[in-house]
Amino acid sequence: MVDSQQVAMFLSLVGFLMPALVFGGFMFPIENMPVVLQAISNVVPTRWFFEILKIVMIKGLGFEFIYKQAAILSGMTLFFLVVAMRKFKIRLM
Repeated sequence: MVDSQQVAMFLSLVGFLMPALVFGGFMFPIENMPVVLQAISNVVPTRWFFEILKIVMIKGLGFEFIYKQAAILSGMTLFFLVVAMRKFKIRLM
């Protein structure tokens, strides 16, 4: 718990937004990161979202070029939904 809303907003910025931007490939190209950080970026959903954006918006390509990234994002969504449903069930009991 924190004492003020300002501290909570700062912690959410540092804890969620900055890693999403850094590991997602928005601020720095993933190819230029050390191998360890590249591996960490594989579990950050924003990486796959930014890849889809680059393919569709910059290259102008269609769904046949983003099916891999879309499948990864769908898998992450399904995983987090299952985890959330299990935790919610536990909290109800």
